[in-house]
Amino acid sequence: MNHSKDTVVNNVLWNRLISVCEEQANALLRTAFGAIVREAGDLSAGVFNSRGEMLAQAVTGTPGHVNTMAASVSAILNILPADTLVPGDVLVTNDPWIGAGHVFDFVVVSPAFFNGKIVGYLASTSHIVDVGGLGWSAEGRTVYEEGVTIPVMHLRRGDKLNEDLLSVVTANSRVPHEARGDILSLLTSNDTGIDRLVDLMREYTLATLDGISDFIFSRSAAATRTALEKVPAGTYQNSLQLDGYDAAIELQATMEIGGGLVSVDLAGSSAALERGINCPLNYTAAYAAFGIRALLTPDIPNNHASLAAVRITAPPNLIVSAERPAAVSARHVVGQALPDLVLGCLEKALPGKVIAESSGALWTIALSGAGPSKFTSLNVALGGMGARSNSDGLSTTAFPSGVGAVPVEAAEIAAPLIYHSKEFVADSGGAGQFRGGLSQQIVIGSRIDEDISLSAAAFERLNAGPAGRQGGKAGAAGYVAISDGTTITDKGTYVIPRGETLILRTPGGGGFGDPKKRKKEAVTHDVSHGLISEESADKNYLLVNEESTNETI
Repeated sequence: MNHSKDTVVNNVLWNRLISVCEEQANALLRTAFGAIVREAGDLSAGVFNSRGEMLAQAVTGTPGHVNTMAASVSAILNILPADTLVPGDVLVTNDPWIGAGHVFDFVVVSPAFFNGKIVGYLASTSHIVDVGGLGWSAEGRTVYEEGVTIPVMHLRRGDKLNEDLLSVVTANSRVPHEARGDILSLLTSNDTGIDRLVDLMREYTLATLDGISDFIFSRSAAATRTALEKVPAGTYQNSLQLDGYDAAIELQATMEIGGGLVSVDLAGSSAALERGINCPLNYTAAYAAFGIRALLTPDIPNNHASLAAVRITAPPNLIVSAERPAAVSARHVVGQALPDLVLGCLEKALPGKVIAESSGALWTIALSGAGPSKFTSLNVALGGMGARSNSDGLSTTAFPSGVGAVPVEAAEIAAPLIYHSKEFVADSGGAGQFRGGLSQQIVIGSRIDEDISLSAAAFERLNAGPAGRQGGKAGAAGYVAISDGTTITDKGTYVIPRGETLILRTPGGGGFGDPKKRKKEAVTHDVSHGLISEESADKNYLLVNEESTNETI
């Protein structure tokens, strides 16, 4: 076989591995019990080589899951090594410092045996709605209050399911049937992935994955290095302020670029808090790396080699590097702001080429019954993406997490809620030559005339909206209130009295470029479609340069 033919075959194998992961993820979507996984895609799936290094990931999934999982498999195998495993074994943990940053995310790892030897691993991660403790809340002072933690152990030994482990989880869960079903759906998705991987190896008469591993990693490392070398070498700094819990928190980054590497030091960020918005370093690294790769290496598949070129560090016990037993339930409030933080550094290296700030933290709508009827409902509210150098920002898009929202119909079937409205918020996208993405307003109430409990843990950017770039204006800040006049300004727990409704208005994306350079027809289109008001058009776009040749997308 000549070199050219080898390259073609290896590229086919590479794409087939991605297909294996995608089928694995689809199996999880089909079997998951929780709507946040089944409908919103809050999951990840991947295939790893025999050394526990990630070869490929599913297209479906979130950076917070897949990039933490890239490190989780090796960490799990350090505790239960490969030589202790037999066919059929499945390992599991929800330890925040090994898995995906909080106790609600379970990581399941299954060795793939072929001809009596481990040739690789299939791993998957998803969100389990409730595992005890305070539930979805930022009010915990330590991780011990946030739910049961499962250390690395067997979910299945050979063909025997670990019912003792499942009993511990279900005994601590308010929705035991759903919790058990979601954990088993992870196991099932891995089994599907193993079957497809073994089929692939038989089809191509592969004894191991070593050859394709070398091909994937060498190509990814070389392409990543080439892309990073196009960025001016140097040291770049940026800071970002978030609402925090009781007081604002500061995120700081010093980025060094050179030699085909990007290193980010988060020293100077605020100290860890006695509240559940702390972020373990593994989750921090996942989202910071995503922000860098999304701009600099977007066309290079995510794997062990492409991720190795980005290094994220922080001194211990900061809000971005919280250590056990810090409370971490709403760690994504901080974690998902990190792409904007590192993109702010890159704006100084590549001025005019970086997306404006986006709404950032995914607004988790965590509602439960505060009256006689007990239920737990988890959904997400999406904000606007920042505008780019050549196009408007996407509206109501979960960037950087990439998940969708649970459809209203599914949410209302799963819990006694009614979604009275869900609509774009006019003028919420930051003005600019290219407008920021619009946010949305959602109004929710009870359909059984009972009180509802709300955790405001994930509501962020209520004080100031995402910043624009290159003269673009900031997106609108978020707003949360109860129809009785209560305005929600922190991340505590609230009761929505029966007969009242919850009003959510997510942040909009920042604008890009001088608003005066926006094309007149783009402004007219936005006004005619209700995306901006006539007042905003007059205030922000009065001096429109009609001869501008820029086009919105």
